[in-house]
Amino acid sequence: MKSNPLRVLILACLMVGLAGCRQNKQVANLKQQLQSNKASHRHRAAKVLGEMGPEAKEGVPALIEALKDGDAKVRHYAARSLGRIGPGAKDAAPALIEALKDKDAKVREAATQSLGKIGLDTDEAVPPLTEVLTDKDPKVRRAAVMSLASQGAAARTASPALKKALKDNNREVRDAATIALKRIDKVARN
Repeated sequence: MKSNPLRVLILACLMVGLAGCRQNKQVANLKQQLQSNKASHRHRAAKVLGEMGPEAKEGVPALIEALKDGDAKVRHYAARSLGRIGPGAKDAAPALIEALKDKDAKVREAATQSLGKIGLDTDEAVPPLTEVLTDKDPKVRRAAVMSLASQGAAARTASPALKKALKDNNREVRDAATIALKRIDKVARN
């Protein structure tokens, strides 16, 4: 039996369309789970949205709300997932900047990393990320250094603070600061 190319094309388009519908339904279900009374359901939903990556863009508003959750694990997964969604989560920048002040270090670290991953067009993230270079947790400071490095030429204003980070008491922070300053200098030269 000979296959009709038009029929194959139509079937392929239908399959892609159905996959998209399933994904939209999954995102809708996960957004609903973020409203659950059980923290374990909320943090699982936030985590799965991040695992979906950019396809979970429709979940960004719910993840922004989840950054205010009373459970630190939910806030952590929400912050991390926004970064995994990437540029589609740019609307979350103000909420992620606010999360840099969270009392939980894992939330601050995830928010810091995500600000570097969502690809902000402006230098709106640079001042708050520069402030995070003085965080008491070395993992948060290291994340801030790496996120600043990803900001390109806009991070030149953070160079004095990054130079101070070269003297940080944590070796990983110092090493990251060395790399960040080289990246920023290279981008600024081009």
